[in-house]
Amino acid sequence: MTDQIMMELAKMQSKIRGYELDQKKYVEQLHERDREINELNKKIGLLKMKDNMIAKNQSYLELKALKDKEQIKENNKLKEGNNDQAKSKPGRSTTK
Repeated sequence: MTDQIMMELAKMQSKIRGYELDQKKYVEQLHERDREINELNKKIGLLKMKDNMIAKNQSYLELKALKDKEQIKENNKLKEGNNDQAKSKPGRSTTK
């Protein structure tokens, strides 16, 4: 009877060691997965920041282009106004 109990105890200890090794393996896999998730989150953060910077630069350039167009229109209006004033002023008559 004692031998049988010792055999059962040895089997149970073997199972416990197997479970402990499995648990250790699963914990390591979880840690590896967490590291990968953190790395991917960092990459996503960098890509989002890059996209935001691109969007800011693009909107800045669009706003600058719009202002430049408005400035060109304003300059053209001023030129037309100067040309109209020059045409409407009477010139000196050279006849006597």
